[in-house]
Amino acid sequence: MEMRGAASDRLPDLQLPRPRTTGGMPVMDAIKERRSTRTFTGAELALQELADLLWAGFGFSREFAGKGIHTPGSHTAPGAHNWQEIDIFVALESGVYLYHPAKNVLSGVLSEDVRRFTAHPTQPFVLDAPVILIYVANLERMDDASDWDKSVFPWADTAVIAENIYLACASLGVSTVLRALFDRPALTEALQLKPDQMVTFSQCLGFRA
Repeated sequence: MEMRGAASDRLPDLQLPRPRTTGGMPVMDAIKERRSTRTFTGAELALQELADLLWAGFGFSREFAGKGIHTPGSHTAPGAHNWQEIDIFVALESGVYLYHPAKNVLSGVLSEDVRRFTAHPTQPFVLDAPVILIYVANLERMDDASDWDKSVFPWADTAVIAENIYLACASLGVSTVLRALFDRPALTEALQLKPDQMVTFSQCLGFRA
């Protein structure tokens, strides 16, 4: 995905460690332990933990099974019509990256800390989370979609990805909360998104205070 910002404002790409795709907490235990956390210590996540969580959310779990843009694999989360319209932006203190599951890479987008745009006066805990995932739907990928499709499925597809990450957080001992209360226009402008891109949710990652 191409951004409008100057090249000098972008971060270099970051190769993630190979995600750990086996082991962990039994799934029924993870379902029991999954929860939302609203207090964070500010301690950084290890890059391995971030790689594991992103893989759980929208990485590749098997060889390609159907059409889509993110070949050569099928994602850990299902999506309507296999549109694969959801991108995961990773906002850190150092700036913003875009997750590329095929290459297991964080692609540098912007060398600006935009996490403040995901905050809200009634939810100040957001500023203590070291990692904010920002889910962006690219409506251009939704071939032959109706207006109703575009008003419903990006939110549903995001929620499935986010719940995968909730369960992985329970397994890894990481805290998280999915949020919808933030200034979307300001965040859209900060990320330099195009008219056919829409921010759905954001998700805090960190460790419980």
